[in-house]
Amino acid sequence: MEFYKYFLNDKSIQKLLQDKNNNLISSGYLFRSPDEKTNYYYLKSLAMGFMCKNNGCMQCADCLKVMEDTHPDILQYPKEKLFSVNDAKDIVIEATKKPMIANCKIIIINNIDNSSEEAQNKLLKTLEEPPKNVFFFISTTSFDKVLPTIKSRLIKIEIKPFSKEIMSSIIDNYKNNVNYDLALMKGKGYLGKTINILDDENYGYCYNLAKDIVINLKSSADVLKYVPNKMDKNMFSCILENLSSFYRDILMICTNQVTLVENENFLSEFMGIKGEFSIKALVEILKLIDKSNEKQYSNVSLTLIWETLLVKILEVKFLCR
Repeated sequence: MEFYKYFLNDKSIQKLLQDKNNNLISSGYLFRSPDEKTNYYYLKSLAMGFMCKNNGCMQCADCLKVMEDTHPDILQYPKEKLFSVNDAKDIVIEATKKPMIANCKIIIINNIDNSSEEAQNKLLKTLEEPPKNVFFFISTTSFDKVLPTIKSRLIKIEIKPFSKEIMSSIIDNYKNNVNYDLALMKGKGYLGKTINILDDENYGYCYNLAKDIVINLKSSADVLKYVPNKMDKNMFSCILENLSSFYRDILMICTNQVTLVENENFLSEFMGIKGEFSIKALVEILKLIDKSNEKQYSNVSLTLIWETLLVKILEVKFLCR
């Protein structure tokens, strides 16, 4: 429940609510952030502001219905994991029905990028000629994954991350969590990413392992000591994400862009080893990490992918001097 308060105070939501009150609102919007949970709460908070006479008081009957997912005039999709053709067909029908208790109807579509072209195409006519007082709030983690014909019918808005100060207020109850500082830094102001780090008991291990590899992986004899005894896809992805972040930081240092370094707590250590890497090597290493991330979805052993990556990092590091 606390999440909604912070989203409702967001400048872009406040602007949209002001536009609604001044009858300047559009019928359809496409919102983007890289974080699915951020998108989810943003759209629900905006819907709450629309339905509430006080722009989202979080106390009235309408607000409570929105938070409890029981408001009859707010329809949320997909019904299952991915947005489907059946979801689209249902929306086409529901959009023609009058609101039950409010003066408008809101149709929320979460993560439309996780859908087929056929499902998106089914929406085109309804988005182009929406019934009166029907509003579409649609989210995506990537504008590029949404059909151009869909995007052209919607107003695109980028959801900004929370500041570090606001996020620290949101996760105040987690202050004793061992990952608290890491979550604030690595969550980058996005709710889902931040909460996932707080809830991941292995995150600190993955973070420190990745840092140790960047600083201390010197020869093939070191590879085995950096292979975890057990590695699932979550751990694998977490290590790769941090590994990529650290190598990118060194690249920023080598290209005189120190202000763009993300992991400032290791700045002095990275400055000390920057001479071990050429810019070409760092670019190639980042490509290797991306390729390894893609390979995890194949049938190849994660341990094998990981060992191969470490060996190739060493090869690139020495070949691209």
